[in-house]
Amino acid sequence: MEFLILAAGTISDVANLFLSLLSDVGILPAVGSGITFAFALGSSGSRGRGKIPDGVRAVIRRWHGGIDDRFANIDNLVGLIESHQPAWSIPSDLLTQLAGNRSRLQALINKCRTPDASTTDRTLRDSLLKATIDLCLENVKTWAYGQFFAGVLTADDVHLLGFMLPGEHGGYHGRAEPTDALAEVKVEVINADFIRATIDNSAGENAAQVVSGWPPGVGIALIVITSVEGNREVYRQMTTHLRNDIRMPEGSHGEQFVIKAAFLKHVDDEPRFGNEPTFAMPRTTEDLAASLDRQHQEEFEAQKREIEQHRREIERLQAEINAKKGTSEP
Repeated sequence: MEFLILAAGTISDVANLFLSLLSDVGILPAVGSGITFAFALGSSGSRGRGKIPDGVRAVIRRWHGGIDDRFANIDNLVGLIESHQPAWSIPSDLLTQLAGNRSRLQALINKCRTPDASTTDRTLRDSLLKATIDLCLENVKTWAYGQFFAGVLTADDVHLLGFMLPGEHGGYHGRAEPTDALAEVKVEVINADFIRATIDNSAGENAAQVVSGWPPGVGIALIVITSVEGNREVYRQMTTHLRNDIRMPEGSHGEQFVIKAAFLKHVDDEPRFGNEPTFAMPRTTEDLAASLDRQHQEEFEAQKREIEQHRREIERLQAEINAKKGTSEP
């Protein structure tokens, strides 16, 4: 609440801000969980086409303000995420790092206001503040965009975290047409769990593993990965980076997949995918050992069934012999 008062000025302004947010934006329906992508965004998806509330814009500008402004944004972001767990499903290690940084920052900021603060204290404060801001504007923003696309977060939620949605702007400028640029994605298997997807806007002649080169007016891309067997979608995520390290879902070892990407100017653009390369995830020594164990277990079970079948056959023959003995006795 203290953060919202700073953003809006007075308690009355806070109330007006909430009323404006709630009346301005419909709630984005949950269309699935995990990696389901919500293209049918309705009013939430189109909200950024006009001017967002002044209070929200003020919050967003504070990421680049003074120490108190930036810490207020960090404190608000962490508190908001913590209050919505586990529904918002942020990675636990990321939330732990954010909460730890916030606590250390609060202590350093308070100490640096006293005469006891040293140059080392101020240097630690500044470096930790910068690292935490980078974490918020990179990792947390990317996570928030992904949750928005999946229908977990609404546009209001993203704004209250201190971020504008891709394609949004502070004032009204009219919407640009979707891009015609096709994305060329190159994939590198890093290990048994991770791949690196590099997106390029080349027309085919540039095969370099570039890490820059967005088409004009484009700042987001959609990456989709499907399994070859069953054509099942296993990953669908928006990114603001041309180079992306992606953890493949559990059970991917030894399987083949197809990856594709599309450039988007706005969150509700219809994606136009480029090339669709295929890649395979390797098996680990643990996978091979487990496979061998399964094979041995299956062979053992087959032997048990065969022995049991022989036992029943012997018992049947013995019963027949006993029966014949009984009829032949005087």
